[in-house]
Amino acid sequence: MTIKPGLHDIKPDAYHLDPCPKPSLSASIAKMLLEYSPRHAWFAHPRLNPDHEPEESTQFDIGSAAHTLLLRDERALTVIAADSFRTKEAKALRDAARLAGSIPILEKHYDDVRRMADAARVQLAAGDAKDAFVNGRPEQTLIHEDGGTWFRSMLDWLPTKGAIFYDYKSTGGSASPELWRRAVFDRGYDVQAAFYRRMIRAVLGIRDPQFAFVIQETSPPYCLSVIGLTPAAVDLADRKVDEAIRIWRWCMERDSWPGYPAHVCYVDAPPWQEARQMEREVIRDQYESNDLKRLTDWQAPLGNER
Repeated sequence: MTIKPGLHDIKPDAYHLDPCPKPSLSASIAKMLLEYSPRHAWFAHPRLNPDHEPEESTQFDIGSAAHTLLLRDERALTVIAADSFRTKEAKALRDAARLAGSIPILEKHYDDVRRMADAARVQLAAGDAKDAFVNGRPEQTLIHEDGGTWFRSMLDWLPTKGAIFYDYKSTGGSASPELWRRAVFDRGYDVQAAFYRRMIRAVLGIRDPQFAFVIQETSPPYCLSVIGLTPAAVDLADRKVDEAIRIWRWCMERDSWPGYPAHVCYVDAPPWQEARQMEREVIRDQYESNDLKRLTDWQAPLGNER
C-alpha cells in the first residue's frame, strides 16, 4: 500500500512495513543513525534492506500486553486457555491471533496484565496526567513529506483535545524519576519526543505540542512515573533530530550507507577517569606513608634514653 501525507488509522504491521511512496524516516531509524551508523539504519529499514525480516518475539511480554489493554481494550487480546504454547493446538491459536492483529496471551497471565493496566489507570487518574489515554484514539499514524523526504510516526494516543501527548513504556526495573533522568537519554527517548513533536506540528498544526512518557513497572505494585523534558533538553533533542535528518537526506541522495569510520579513532580519557586515578594515588600514598611510619616505630628504641 502507499499512503498520502496526513493522519491515518492503519494497523501497526502495515505501519512498520513503511507504507510511504518512498522509504521514510521514523524515530527509531533516526535514533539508529545517531547512536550507531547509517549502515545499521539501512539494515533495519524494511524498504531499504531487501532481506529485512521483522522481529517477532516468541516470549510473553507483560508490558506489551498491558500497553495493548491500556490503550485499546480486551478485544485486542486473545486469551488462550493453555498452560504454555508448547502444544500444537496452543501454537495454532497463537499464530491465528497474531495473523488477526491480536496479541495472544495465556490465561494464567491475563490477571497480571489486567492488574497492571488497572493500576496504571488509577495512578494516572490521581495525578497531573489524568488526561493520559482517555478521550481520544489509540495508535494513530502521522505521515509527512518535506522536500522529497518522507517521515512517519505512530502516536500511542491521539487526544481529542489538548496539546499533551503521552507515550507508554514499561520496564522490568524501577520507574523512579531519579533513575530515568539518565535512562531517557540512554534509550533515545528524547529523540523520539522531538521527532514526534515535529510530526505533530507538521501534520496536526499544533504549534507547541507537549510530550511525556508514562513509565510503568511490570511487577507489583505496578508503580509508574510520568517523565517530561525540560526546555533545555527539548532544544538539545531538536538539534539531534535535525542532525539525523541531515544524515538521512545525505544517505538517500547518494544511496550510500556507511558504517563506522575506517580510520583509527583516538579517544581521550573522560574527566571521571582522571579523577578516579587521582583518588587511587592519594589512597596509595596514604597507605605507603602509614606503612613506613609503622616500620620506623617498630625499629625505634623501647626507652627514652639520654
